[in-house]
Amino acid sequence: MRRALIFLAIPLVVAACGGSKSTDSTTATAKLPTQKQFVAAANAVCVRSDRAIYMLGRLTIAPAGWAKTAAAARRAVADMKKVTPSAGKDAAFQQLLAEGRKLATGIQRVHDALAKKNYAQARTAQDAATAADTAIHRQAQKLGFTFCQQLLTNWPA
Repeated sequence: MRRALIFLAIPLVVAACGGSKSTDSTTATAKLPTQKQFVAAANAVCVRSDRAIYMLGRLTIAPAGWAKTAAAARRAVADMKKVTPSAGKDAAFQQLLAEGRKLATGIQRVHDALAKKNYAQARTAQDAATAADTAIHRQAQKLGFTFCQQLLTNWPA
């Protein structure tokens, strides 16, 4: 199974759209990427994060894998924050990033609970992370992302 970090993770507080302080909206809009460029940039983040997660291997009840996955999720969210949304997509993209942060936090909470051998708490944290991951998939679809709709590669069933 594959799950996107960004936003998983991915896993998605984005860089300001356009660096100009001009009040001319046509100047600011002209600096925004096209929808195609936006989707390509976001999909690239998801591909990189998915590969990083895949390299970590399958998650088990051992906390170490969850710690590495949480770190990868945080990196993916940071990378996604560098993507500039196309015109009219900022609010939806900010929601994707918020869900990405929830996912990364949830994965970290799974790790923390497993480290304490609190398996019930780990399951609850995993359920919360799964809910964030599902929200990421929905947001990614709304934004037109294709790869970011995949399941996490190391997520236990």
